[in-house]
Amino acid sequence: MPTLIPTPKIWMNGTLVDWDKAQVHVLTHTLHYGTGVFEGIRAYETADG
Repeated sequence: MPTLIPTPKIWMNGTLVDWDKAQVHVLTHTLHYGTGVFEGIRAYETADG
């Protein structure tokens, strides 16, 4: 089973942030509804479905 190996820095909000300093607010919409997974993906209704 793969394990998570932390890197010194991660990309967050357009900047490199120390791994242990990266935080997401507990009330963020993504945590509650999972919408961040679909960011940038669009769907259009077509004649084929």
